Amino acid sequence: MKTCILSIFMLFTTHAILAQEQDTTSRYQQLEEKFQRLKDSVSRLSPFIPAVSSVLVNYKQLELNFFASIISANNYRDDDGHLGDLSVRQTYLYRTLQATYGVSKHARFNAGVDVNIMMGRIDQDRTSSIFKVFDSDVEGNSRFARAITSVAARIRWRPLRRNYNFTMQSSIIFPTGISREKQQVLGYSQIFLLSQFLYNQPLSERLFLFSQLGLQYGFERDNAPAAFFSPISLYLSYLIPRKTIPFILFNYIPMFSKDNSWSYSRYTMQVGGGLQYQLTRRFLINAYYANDIKGKNYPDFNTYSLSLRYVLH
Repeated sequence: MKTCILSIFMLFTTHAILAQEQDTTSRYQQLEEKFQRLKDSVSRLSPFIPAVSSVLVNYKQLELNFFASIISANNYRDDDGHLGDLSVRQTYLYRTLQATYGVSKHARFNAGVDVNIMMGRIDQDRTSSIFKVFDSDVEGNSRFARAITSVAARIRWRPLRRNYNFTMQSSIIFPTGISREKQQVLGYSQIFLLSQFLYNQPLSERLFLFSQLGLQYGFERDNAPAAFFSPISLYLSYLIPRKTIPFILFNYIPMFSKDNSWSYSRYTMQVGGGLQYQLTRRFLINAYYANDIKGKNYPDFNTYSLSLRYVLH
């Protein structure tokens, strides 16, 4: 947005610099003030989405995020994408505690840490409630596990000095070394490298399109093949002044794995919608629902998510 404004300004001044130097300076200041108001509004509200926060916090500010998602499925899409019944219900609760600190005086660089906690239940009764994920008692072929599964070191930065809409975030995720028995429920313990490319495009004064590309590589371990994921997400949000943002979302998640060679083994597509509400200037809440609508070799998950964000000086 700012780059476009500055480009128009430069063309204008090239044409009229000799005769209108004073008027041009005044016009530039007005455009700068208008963009600053828009940037401030975007920074407080729109870039925070359920999956990731793209806001660069100011110098010595501390951003605290809490993400929680329950996903559950009792159906499965096969290699041809056909939907069939699972003989069980798979339910997982993901929680992430995230702290991000502003280390740059010009709000271009942040550093942070994430702690990932997971609960999982594979229930022999495919008609059971998703809330049984909170129940550790099992019988028959049902299984349950919970653990702090990983911690991550993370950086977030704005690579283009004059572009406030584009943000990058990178993490290295270290597993905590949970037991093989728990891995049968919660999944493999692998080291992951994750990079996310985040762009927020204002379409009008109230309508915003947020796009996210992720690149995640999981290193091979003795009991887990190398894996690569490249999720693409789109969020269309509408600002209802001054505190409410309803949004719709679309996710496409291709998954690649390597045994002897790399293969495009699985994918899923999700659609959903949610609401974000700014309780105070520093505190907001975000909730959404999403459903898998198409896929290959992947469960038909329903997703329920809740996110909280608070900023400390």
